[in-house]
Amino acid sequence: MNKINVTDARKDMSAFFDSVIHEKPLILKRRKYEAVLIERSLLQMLLEYATINVNVVQKEDKWIYRASDLDVFAEGESKIEAENNLCNELVKYANDVYDNFMFYYYGQNIKVKLPFIFHILNCESNDEVKELLRYPKKNKK
Repeated sequence: MNKINVTDARKDMSAFFDSVIHEKPLILKRRKYEAVLIERSLLQMLLEYATINVNVVQKEDKWIYRASDLDVFAEGESKIEAENNLCNELVKYANDVYDNFMFYYYGQNIKVKLPFIFHILNCESNDEVKELLRYPKKNKK
């Protein structure tokens, strides 16, 4: 993968940015540190398989939805309300991890959860988050 140092990128930021958007991802290098810059739709494509398994339980007059991959819960009086609440909770969780990234990365060992978290963060609406949810298939007899 092509690397460019920060000084060179800064000289012509527009060309550098256009290269990432219209050509290919690049590595931006500063001293010993490197960061990969990637166009958003390509990131979406890389995260395509990071879908979230959801378990659904009905208890009395409420529905409980659990995103088992992230251990995030929500409930509602209807399936629709519970699903919407779960999406809201997933977005809150993903943003909390993002806002406190180093704490979670080193302290909570979330490395296996990162694809799900970044997929949620890349969503622009609850409808897009809903598209990430996968429900168990019911056995037909």
